[in-house]
Amino acid sequence: MKTAGLFLLLILAVLAGGCTAAAPAVPPAPETAPAIPDLTGTWTGPMVGYDQGSGFSDYPDLAVSMIVSEQHGRIFAGTFVFTANGSETVSGFAGAIGRDGRTFSIAEELGGYCTGEVLGADEIEMIYGEDGSPYSIAIDSFRRVTGP
Repeated sequence: MKTAGLFLLLILAVLAGGCTAAAPAVPPAPETAPAIPDLTGTWTGPMVGYDQGSGFSDYPDLAVSMIVSEQHGRIFAGTFVFTANGSETVSGFAGAIGRDGRTFSIAEELGGYCTGEVLGADEIEMIYGEDGSPYSIAIDSFRRVTGP
């Protein structure tokens, strides 16, 4: 009887050990890189913001156009054209699109930085910031008016 009990105990131990083993790991599905959006073209639209000394504004006397003239992969460059009271100011910029294919950052020639997000094929939103004195922040809601 002792042998039968030992044999039964051995069988139960083998069964219990097999039932608690972890399932083999399934490798994760390979990630596909997001598509890189083509930002070339002319973008324009309204903006709202805050400027030290003058407060909140929707900038009724200022029109802004962003002209992306070249793009190589995730890096792009162009000019901003600011028109106020018939006078134009042009500022060069360079930007980089994030790995996610949606976000981007821009450094401007005349100072200041933008971060942004591609909302659709012809729609982007940018947040502009300038530190120092006077400091300012603005949200630009741009649509592409001419494109690739």
